[in-house]
Amino acid sequence: MKKLTVDFQEKIVAGIELEGYTILTPSFAISRKMAFHKKGAAEKGERFARDSSIGTEYNSRPFTTVREGYFLLKAGLRKYNTSLYRSKTPSKKGRQVFLVGGWRDRFAGAHIHLSVKGANLVYAGAAKLAEHLHDHLPLLVAVTANSPVWAGKITSYASNRVLKGTKAYFRPIPRKTLTSRSLDEMLYSKGRKTKPPTLEIRVMDSNIPEFTMAALVIAKAAALGWLRGRKVTNQVTYYRYLRGRQDAARNGMRARLNWNGEWVTASEYLNRFIWTYREELKAMDIPHEIWTTLKLLKRGHNGASLLLKAAQEAYNEHPQTWQQRFAKRYTAAIQTNLSGNSIEDFIRRLEIEVPKTDKTFLGRLGLKFLK
Repeated sequence: MKKLTVDFQEKIVAGIELEGYTILTPSFAISRKMAFHKKGAAEKGERFARDSSIGTEYNSRPFTTVREGYFLLKAGLRKYNTSLYRSKTPSKKGRQVFLVGGWRDRFAGAHIHLSVKGANLVYAGAAKLAEHLHDHLPLLVAVTANSPVWAGKITSYASNRVLKGTKAYFRPIPRKTLTSRSLDEMLYSKGRKTKPPTLEIRVMDSNIPEFTMAALVIAKAAALGWLRGRKVTNQVTYYRYLRGRQDAARNGMRARLNWNGEWVTASEYLNRFIWTYREELKAMDIPHEIWTTLKLLKRGHNGASLLLKAAQEAYNEHPQTWQQRFAKRYTAAIQTNLSGNSIEDFIRRLEIEVPKTDKTFLGRLGLKFLK
């Protein structure tokens, strides 16, 4: 296999699309109305788009490192908070982006685009890359599951979006199958004048930057493995793949996934993945905040479990106004998060508690990733 260096890990170029609901302030009503950034604030390569299904969509510019992508997501999504801008005619009304996979009756997803720096990703190369990623997709579903509320009702499922939208919006495909059909769970995007060909992964729920970047870390590690000549690390039957995918949507990080024929918890799967790709992960210069998020995931907590807990506590306080109470706390949490604060601060602003992660190990006990 090729030697891993900082320069080598930058050969995988990524981009992220995030769709979202909006929270109208000061009423704190959850809506599909568009959130707008200030005109002229967009950077080169960055897009604030209108999605035909959900409304608000943010597209990052391409990036080569996890640290850069994490910064770009926070800086870009922060621009939706128009209350930060000076104005000659200040308004008390505003719209805060709400990064969740589902809430009313529409789906909001996160899409990861992967390409190779300095090379044109042709179909044959994309198909090989897809083969390395395919059987890890249930893990990506578990990591990013973030739609426990559907049609305004609290449910017991981690991703109602995956359970209800799979056939229509991201159809599953067998390993070694890759098309350019726009609604497959993973597809070859042929590109255009302003965008190179990419492999697009579409199964993730919309989420805050930390969970979205945790999914990107997993996808990039597998992509680097492919690029340096590693063999496919997980191969399961299509039945086991679909069963794991479904369980990930139902139970998030408490699901059971299949690793080379053996059923293990999603936490153990994540451990095995990190150990298998330890060299790729060490080369990626992953920020401390993303390691904290991965530890939180190992403890069984993802976006869905955080939202579920916050929503349930708001409902217990007052069933008639629980959505407004939740939306008010989420607005404070996401504004804090996008201002550069940590996922711990986000959780604190949601007014919930989760187990501490300072004694949680990843991969193997004693494995060190941070210098």
